[in-house]
Amino acid sequence: MKVQTTLFLKVFVIIVCVSAFFSFGTSNSSRIEAAPSFISKTASVGKGPHSMALNPLTDRYYVANVDSDNVTFMEDNENGVVTLATVAVGSTPYAVAVNPLTNKIYVANVDSDNVTIIDGATNSTATVPAGTKPFAIAVNPVTNKIYIANIGSNNVTVIDGDTNETITIAAGESPFAVAVNSLTNKIYIANVDSDNVTVIDGASHMTVTVPAGAGPNALAVNPLTGTIYVANFYGNNVTAIDGTTGDTSTIPTGITPNAVAVNEATGKIYVANDSSNNVTVIDGLNLSTSTVSTGMAPNALAVHSAANKIYVANYDSHDVTVIDGVDHMTSTIAVGTNPIALAFNSGTNKIYVANFNSDDMTIIEVEGEHQATNADLGTLALSAGSLSPAFAPNMTSYTVHVEHAISQMTVTASTYDPAASLSVTGQVYGSSMSLPVDLQIGANVLPIVVQEAGGTASKTYTITIYRADADNPEQPVRSSNAELSQLMVSTGTFQPAFAPGTSAYTMDVGNAVSSVSVTAVTYDTAATMRINGQQHGSGIPFLISLQTGSSLVSIATTAEDGVSKRTYTLTVNREGIGSPYNPDASSTPIVSKPDSDDVAEGSNGVTLGSGAATVTTGKSETGKPMVTVMLHADALTKAFGKLAGKATSAQTISFAVTGTDAIRRVGIPAQALKAAAGTTPNAVLSIKTGNASYNLPINLPTLTAILEQLGDELEHAAVYVTMETVTGDTAGQITEQAKKAGVRLIGDRIDFTLTVEAKERNQTISGFGHTYVTRSIRIAETIDPAQATAVMVDYHSGSMAFVPSFFITTAGGETFVTILHPGNGLYAVVQSRKSFADVHEHWAKSDVELLASKLIVNGKTETSFAPEHDVTRAEFVSLIIRALGLKENKADSKPLNDIAPSDWFAGAVGAALQAQLISGFDDGSFRPNEKITREQMAVIVAGALSFAGGSADVVGKQHSLLAAFEDKAEINAWAKVPAAQVVQAGIMTGVTDNHFVPGQAATRAEAAVVVKRLLQAVEFIN
Repeated sequence: MKVQTTLFLKVFVIIVCVSAFFSFGTSNSSRIEAAPSFISKTASVGKGPHSMALNPLTDRYYVANVDSDNVTFMEDNENGVVTLATVAVGSTPYAVAVNPLTNKIYVANVDSDNVTIIDGATNSTATVPAGTKPFAIAVNPVTNKIYIANIGSNNVTVIDGDTNETITIAAGESPFAVAVNSLTNKIYIANVDSDNVTVIDGASHMTVTVPAGAGPNALAVNPLTGTIYVANFYGNNVTAIDGTTGDTSTIPTGITPNAVAVNEATGKIYVANDSSNNVTVIDGLNLSTSTVSTGMAPNALAVHSAANKIYVANYDSHDVTVIDGVDHMTSTIAVGTNPIALAFNSGTNKIYVANFNSDDMTIIEVEGEHQATNADLGTLALSAGSLSPAFAPNMTSYTVHVEHAISQMTVTASTYDPAASLSVTGQVYGSSMSLPVDLQIGANVLPIVVQEAGGTASKTYTITIYRADADNPEQPVRSSNAELSQLMVSTGTFQPAFAPGTSAYTMDVGNAVSSVSVTAVTYDTAATMRINGQQHGSGIPFLISLQTGSSLVSIATTAEDGVSKRTYTLTVNREGIGSPYNPDASSTPIVSKPDSDDVAEGSNGVTLGSGAATVTTGKSETGKPMVTVMLHADALTKAFGKLAGKATSAQTISFAVTGTDAIRRVGIPAQALKAAAGTTPNAVLSIKTGNASYNLPINLPTLTAILEQLGDELEHAAVYVTMETVTGDTAGQITEQAKKAGVRLIGDRIDFTLTVEAKERNQTISGFGHTYVTRSIRIAETIDPAQATAVMVDYHSGSMAFVPSFFITTAGGETFVTILHPGNGLYAVVQSRKSFADVHEHWAKSDVELLASKLIVNGKTETSFAPEHDVTRAEFVSLIIRALGLKENKADSKPLNDIAPSDWFAGAVGAALQAQLISGFDDGSFRPNEKITREQMAVIVAGALSFAGGSADVVGKQHSLLAAFEDKAEINAWAKVPAAQVVQAGIMTGVTDNHFVPGQAATRAEAAVVVKRLLQAVEFIN
């Protein structure tokens, strides 16, 4: 059989990485005649070794040291492990990866936003810019592409290993981990803050998003089955993704899983559970699980497939647990301080462990596992060239270099066990073979699979044969192909159908289509392209904003040789639009094209001028002066188009309503709004009046859900934002209620409403779920925020409740009160000053008085706060619900068996359940009258922090955050992550510098201080 297809050979180069790094081939365990023993020694590295990578072809190891900004080069030879060099890199090298075929090392420098590329032969370096906070890195040796997850810019940098040129691909929120399946050329990105996985097609760069659990922070791929396993740190489970269909399954694990590894030989998956001190073992066939205890805080895994052993680095107990994959028996090996990364080399039979806080590496040699197996080669030889390294049964990856004159060679191999068989690309041979292989110029990859007799165990050996180019032996042949292989659009169908030789296309779309993504893929991956003059990567969607009429898309390609070029064009014709439904206007359609002055760009986004809307004045049904403003769809669409590609902070469309009418009503064409939710989901429409403003998120989930349901009514529907200054009898009633409550009203009372109006239905949206929407009230005086707050006023009872609010005073003496609330209603600003006799000398005096003045905490009596009294669970939950400005909900407290609707706290407990701040105990109870402990308080506060949009990401930082507390082992597993979150946010500290005291009951003073810090952390108060 002759191997002639380069594409086929490239597909199998994955085995170079898989076999060399992890020895995924299995063996018959009966061939290992004695139980292994371990010999360990230590080698010094740089400061803060955080990650490591090995090149099994050279037996060299690369350790990234985050605290000394360098990489330690080490080699394992007959003299043991020796340090070869220390190479300076960027700031805080957090991750390192190796391409064994090119002998290049890639280092992600998280604080200098770049990647250092090191030549493994010369130690010379090059620097390539990445995104913000490059955090994880992976290599596809088949394509020689390197993928860097940038946690700070929500994207992936792709480096071409041949040219060091880069492209950028959008990912989810906070991409934390990356893995490659070289067999399918798919790349998987775990996005820890958007709870999903971005799947990148390595050829086209098209992406697909697959939902995962809460906080996906680690993943592993089984290339033999195509399944991806995603560890969900906050969800306490693993998501298994079918690599072909994208279907998912969820498997429960221990608490805070933070590492996952696959043994392809057995089909088992191993998950390290940081907070429960164990490893979950998942059967890949039926997804059943078992649990194996480990040391404290397991956080890294390595697999020795041939011996069916799993090695677990335990950060807090300073050791490695060795798990027998057959019977799950364990043994423990002491290592340095805080082991954080480890790797296994099947060629040397050694485990290498990076110890973060002792600045060294532990090398563990496994004795008693060197015997040949039933799936080993016995001989391997070539008719030309030399194998590198020299053949040995336990070495699975080899390279060969031959001259151009050699166009064919014969590969001869035989199995160690005469009963085993050989196969190449599915063609099965006996126990020996002599195979002629045709060679193309460049890399030719030949995988040889050894199958044991009568079993499923196998091992794959890979030979990569490099044939030189006759004309330029030092350089690869450069392609002259500048054609596209694919041209795709996100919406519509262009004419004629795409063909590489056809250069011009046209497409018609409706007015609802305000933008379209164009994806062009070059036939040759080395070709470059420009879309509308901008350099752009092959296979990456390019967003085009469409104006009414024709929009031209030009795609210019240049072949790898730099000479051959092609230009493709796509003309998109977009229809005009009629007027949306406006019950206050005539039925005559308004067709308007915005002038350039009506859509002006600025540093914060876009401002709409007066010509971008139609204004009508009149009176409301109650006789109040009212102005209705209808924004023009064309102007709005143009504005959204200008926001495309801008930073989130510059995606605001501003529009000002003039006049002093009591009711200001602004209409937004629903069709344009729905389209923008898909193209510019981070945009905000800011509507400003003389005494108030309202910031409408374009992608507000409750709003977009209603727009989705409108169907044919969408075209003539409108979304209205109304701001009404309350006057007359209603204003008088609010004033009287304020006096009874002991507070003073300041400024206007504003009623904010959001409605969707169509021909057949009107709907008012009063609740926004978990989304806090901002609005503001302008006060014509200076206000002390420590003695004032915004409140929501109940129309029926007149009661007033705190809502999160932030005060900003201008140089001119005005105060703007920004109100944050997950809903709408009637809002006012009140001033009060409250104190208690028993806190005058108390350490928490200022925080208690602040929250009391803002109507968040109450005293035991009018004059007493009782700061040292303990807090019950019900009291603390009620306090949190008030602090978040949430509405009580008695109906949602029913799942808890010890909460009655008549209980004073039932509404607060129901609201906390609805917001997922609490879940109750395993027996279905809440135990409302029990004293709340500090760790229970941490759990609820961490939930509130996340609910309010605060930073709660502690993946990879949990240990360092809790390291100062000598009693950290006493924190229950379910509370460790929340405790780390509140410590990181500065909301909670220890009772002393060295003790967290998780089981101690919290006092009323402590609760008040914690809530005040929470509100300041999420900017809900000044």
